[in-house]
Amino acid sequence: MAIKRVFILAGEASGDVLGAEILRALRSVQPDWYFDAWGGPELSRALGKPVLRGLESLAFMGFLDVLRNSRSVLANLREAKAILAEPWDLVLLVDYPGFNLRLAKWMAKRPWRSERRVVQLVAPSVWAWKESRVEILAKAFDAVIALLPFEPEFLQQRGVNASYFGHPALDRYESDSSTSQSFGLVLAPGSRRSELERLVPVFAATAERLGQIPLWIRPSSWTETQYRVLLRGILNAEPRGTIAQGMGSAKGARLALVASGTATLELGILGIPMVVAYRVDPLSFAIAKRLVTVKHVSLVNLVLGRGAVAEHLQESCNAENLARELQKINAEGPERAQMLDDLTEFRSMLGHSGAMDRIAHYVLTL
Repeated sequence: MAIKRVFILAGEASGDVLGAEILRALRSVQPDWYFDAWGGPELSRALGKPVLRGLESLAFMGFLDVLRNSRSVLANLREAKAILAEPWDLVLLVDYPGFNLRLAKWMAKRPWRSERRVVQLVAPSVWAWKESRVEILAKAFDAVIALLPFEPEFLQQRGVNASYFGHPALDRYESDSSTSQSFGLVLAPGSRRSELERLVPVFAATAERLGQIPLWIRPSSWTETQYRVLLRGILNAEPRGTIAQGMGSAKGARLALVASGTATLELGILGIPMVVAYRVDPLSFAIAKRLVTVKHVSLVNLVLGRGAVAEHLQESCNAENLARELQKINAEGPERAQMLDDLTEFRSMLGHSGAMDRIAHYVLTL
């Protein structure tokens, strides 16, 4: 089909980056197409204009967070449906599965659905929990683009048109010509406000316990001023250390303390030994504990299929435990050497650079 109008929906910071990358890749092939989006600052820059709806209205995480913001979530769904009822030729839904799968299911019942292609970029973790969502992936999407190498086989066996072309993050750092800098400890406590409120205090306490002046990684969804004010408000004090934007700033660091999520994959690509930590509200954790079927949460461990990096969740996510784990991989010795080897293996399993260009060309064939 001839594609002329493309809508991209990303509901969180990592999806905003991916959405901007796929937009640029598509525009390089078809510069005259019309693009619009929901997302954040990365998509705004790629579009060359403001997004129709920003991340501040979209980024809710966990059962309780969604419940507390249920009115906003429902309003977002109504607005999204109104926009998607317009005559788009291609709809790219990026990650954000709780929201995007509902939209895809709704679109599947509309009389105009056959006139457009709907693609999910980033496969939902149906292999870890709520496998019933596979049915929506199979019936409501023309294609699902997986970003983990083990996902396509699982999905294809269940009737989903799923493909893997490599991970786009490889290009972010392979093409980075900046000089490595020497940092001791990198702190990456996430991008959502709820994550930061839970993790910033324990991350700061861990750095203090280690006697480290850390490098804080600021997501692009926060300005320098916004991020510093947020840290100051959470800590009730000026944050110790330096603030830098994006995980590329961590290049050359000795070790990292990181929230579970895309940042673990980025640090793995950079080859920086890490400890993974996470906290959610007790209700969300209790529900997830009953539903999740995998042993690990970090992307490094999931891809490798073993516990290569330490993970500390909920009550275990405290300064004493995190500092102890970081000390192990900071010292020269077998534990640090093993992790460096594991990260080299992890990087090789992700494939080759150029993934987003391959994804863009594939989408054009649908």
